[in-house]
Amino acid sequence: MAFKLEREKTKTTPYILIDEEKGFMRFEGESYLEDVVGFFMEVNEWLEKYLATDCAELTFECAMEYFNSSTTKQLYNIMRAMDANASDKKMVINWIVADEDDDMLIECGEDYQEDMENLEFNIIIGNK
Repeated sequence: MAFKLEREKTKTTPYILIDEEKGFMRFEGESYLEDVVGFFMEVNEWLEKYLATDCAELTFECAMEYFNSSTTKQLYNIMRAMDANASDKKMVINWIVADEDDDMLIECGEDYQEDMENLEFNIIIGNK
């Protein structure tokens, strides 16, 4: 049975959807909780196992409005794991920012994009 995880967003945590059957993951909202590592542990454990399988693809939509530096590290680690597997799997990141979001989120997406060497990285400015 394929793994599926859905967490509703709170004031300090993002909405998370993982649908293994569809090869899809989405984060949206804000992330500035204290225990970021603990919060993302289940996501990271699933991702490691999923990437070790013969999965064909994974699309990660990231539509965050705000995140702290600890979350930045978690997002980067997720993207690097995907990038490391992009030579034999289709890995896509859609970095989605609203028109009114400040340049920090756009610039952050551009910084991530520059660090990824193998996967498809799309910066989408517009509707979330």
